[in-house]
Amino acid sequence: MKKYQIKDLSDLLGVSTYTLRYYEKIGLLNFVKRNKSGVREFEASDLITINTIICLKQTGMPLKEIKKYLKLVGEGIDTAEQRKAMFLQQRQKVTEEIAALKKSMKIIDRKINFYDEAIKEQSLDVCRDDRKKWLEGILAGKEKVQ
Repeated sequence: MKKYQIKDLSDLLGVSTYTLRYYEKIGLLNFVKRNKSGVREFEASDLITINTIICLKQTGMPLKEIKKYLKLVGEGIDTAEQRKAMFLQQRQKVTEEIAALKKSMKIIDRKINFYDEAIKEQSLDVCRDDRKKWLEGILAGKEKVQ
C-alpha cells in the first residue's frame, strides 16, 4: 500500500503542512504513523478523515468539536445519534450565519444603489429625505436599526 508524506497530503488537500502538524499536535490526527526515521506516513484512507476535518472546519465547527466528533466516529454506530445532533447544531449555526450575511448584503446593495444614484445625479444629497424619514422612525421607535 502506498504511503504519503505530509507534503503529499498538503498538496493533495490544499492545506499547509503547518496546519496538518498542528492538527496532529492537538490530537485530531492520532492515527498518524511514523516510519523508522520518524517521518510521518499517511495511508490513502487517512485522506478521508483529514478531508472531513477540513470540511468541518470550513463550516465553522471549532476544532474542539471536530475532535469530539472524530472520537464519536471511532466509537461506532452507537454514537450515530450524537453525531447527527452535532450536525444539526452546526447546521443551525450556519443557517444563522447565512441570515446575517444576507442582511449584510442588503446593506451593501443599498449603499451601492445610493452611490449609483449619487453618481447619476452628481450629488451626495440623494436619498436625504429617505434617510431623514428613517431616522425619525428610529427615534420614534417605529423602525429598527439595521
